[in-house]
Amino acid sequence: MKWRRIHIEIGIIGAGRVGTTMGKYIMVHGGNVQGFYSRTPDSAREAAQFCNTNYFKDLDSLIEVSDTLFITTNDGAIKEIWDCIAKKNVKGKVICHFSGSLSSDIFSNKESSGAIVCSVHPIYAFSNKFTAYQNLTEALFTVEGDAEALKRMQEVFALLPNRIVEIPTNAKAKYHAAASIASNQVTGLLWMAIELLKESGITEEIAYDMLEPLVKNSIDTIFFNGCKEALTGPIERGDLGTVEKHLKALEKPLWNQAYRAAGSLVTELAKEKNPDKDYGEIEQLLRESK
Repeated sequence: MKWRRIHIEIGIIGAGRVGTTMGKYIMVHGGNVQGFYSRTPDSAREAAQFCNTNYFKDLDSLIEVSDTLFITTNDGAIKEIWDCIAKKNVKGKVICHFSGSLSSDIFSNKESSGAIVCSVHPIYAFSNKFTAYQNLTEALFTVEGDAEALKRMQEVFALLPNRIVEIPTNAKAKYHAAASIASNQVTGLLWMAIELLKESGITEEIAYDMLEPLVKNSIDTIFFNGCKEALTGPIERGDLGTVEKHLKALEKPLWNQAYRAAGSLVTELAKEKNPDKDYGEIEQLLRESK
């Protein structure tokens, strides 16, 4: 989508990792952050000092000087905060939250408040609120919500070097599931692999050393050639015997189930890569209960 520059004054509600990172990132790139408000005053003071902006003792004062409000709290607090600020004078103001899983639909009865709403989500792990902004340039941001809210947000995006992708509001949960699978759930599978190597008599340190080049090469190949071309291994080859041995070796029920579930996905991808190959026996094996 094309962004046209306009001027906005941003107030940030919440001074944790996301709020502090976004405040610093926007200020570094020439944006205007009026300041922070948080239910924990010390965190708001700390964020304001770090971002060289203002600390607000009360929410009303922040709302008064801002035409755009970022809600950067945890997901569970967003609805409560919205219910609070919707009763105040927010007519014509942009209200934007940064949840990955929630859409702008959480801003119920927005029409009666006169606010225009949206959500923004950077696909990025905010590990440290004082350093995360330094590498945020690599993140891609997704946006959804009212067209007018997205237009009013364009000054921020015009200042930032990041790519922006607009998604339908009703696709937010599916989008977030994809990001979670690619990050959190991959981590879970790698942890399982490390534990299996430890059970094989290999120290944890060496296990990480063994898997690092394998994983990095796989990831590089995926993003260079795509998942289909990157796929290798016993399932892709149709090696039923090796898959049987793997399943027998996985004595813990949870790990056995995880292998079967992941293996079923690999089989579907293998069928796309090799449409003339018969994967029927492997599919049946993976469906069987232990």
